[in-house]
Amino acid sequence: MKDFIEPRVIVSRCLGFDNCRYNGQMISSEEVQDMKEYIDFITVCPECDIGLGVPRDSLRLVSDGDSKKLLQPTTGKDFTEEMEEYLDNDISKKTDVDGFILKSKSPSCGLKEVRIYPDIESHVPIGKGAGLFGSFVLEHFPEKAIETEGRLRNYQIREHFLTKIFTLADFREKKESESLDRLKKFHENNRLLFRSYDEDLYQKMDEILEENLGILELYDRYEKLLYELFNNALNCESKIRLIEEIFEELEDVIGEDEIDFFRESLEDYRKGNTSFNVPLSILYTWLLEFDEENLKNQSFFHPYPRDLVRLEDIKTCISRDYWNF
Repeated sequence: MKDFIEPRVIVSRCLGFDNCRYNGQMISSEEVQDMKEYIDFITVCPECDIGLGVPRDSLRLVSDGDSKKLLQPTTGKDFTEEMEEYLDNDISKKTDVDGFILKSKSPSCGLKEVRIYPDIESHVPIGKGAGLFGSFVLEHFPEKAIETEGRLRNYQIREHFLTKIFTLADFREKKESESLDRLKKFHENNRLLFRSYDEDLYQKMDEILEENLGILELYDRYEKLLYELFNNALNCESKIRLIEEIFEELEDVIGEDEIDFFRESLEDYRKGNTSFNVPLSILYTWLLEFDEENLKNQSFFHPYPRDLVRLEDIKTCISRDYWNF
């Protein structure tokens, strides 16, 4: 079984790590709990970290022209400056992380669903947006994997998030080694995975490895393309095309009943009646059976630890528009 590099992920502390919410409670996130064994979580609670206690009076976002303020309605206190100093002095320095999992709807950590009010006394919001911490993360770490615990309940979003953080963690280790051979091996091991995201970007990454560049410049240029690649949504049709391409290499040694079963599972995936794990697992079984060494170790088949694939994911219908979840 493949050994995975532990991703470094900043996570809201209230998501199963501490009773630090404004009301003294903790949020149970099954998704975060499942990941604890495989991820190096760095916990933060922006509100506690700037000195607020537990429990505490709730905060809210208030519109201030083109910006937002973090106010406490019961006391009238403004914590915007304290939060901005915390972000500049602490969070901005955490450049070696691979992703973020933040508490949804929080005036601090929320990413896009936080209520924004016209003033401190109003009970009617004028819109929604990101909290101060969430806004900072989106602005300063746009290339990283960034999600809320709510969105991670969606299978497709979670699949992309896990694929991205484990691939970025692997690349981070290779970059720290400053080894050309290790970068080329990384590229080869992820060949099918990268093609499933964007064939053109994969070709550009392939071409960069042949250029006469210093090792640091090479890693930097490759890294930019890697980030760009993962900014794409997962493409169902490109994944189907790749899996059919591999299948064609094995078709002559597979029985007709097995071929029919495989094609049915692939069609079920295309229609949204099952997850990609079903046809992928069938194909991978054949790679093991026929000892296809050049294919069975591709990250395309296991981009993250198998234990993070849930049984219920196999039964989850695929929404082609899930990126707007």
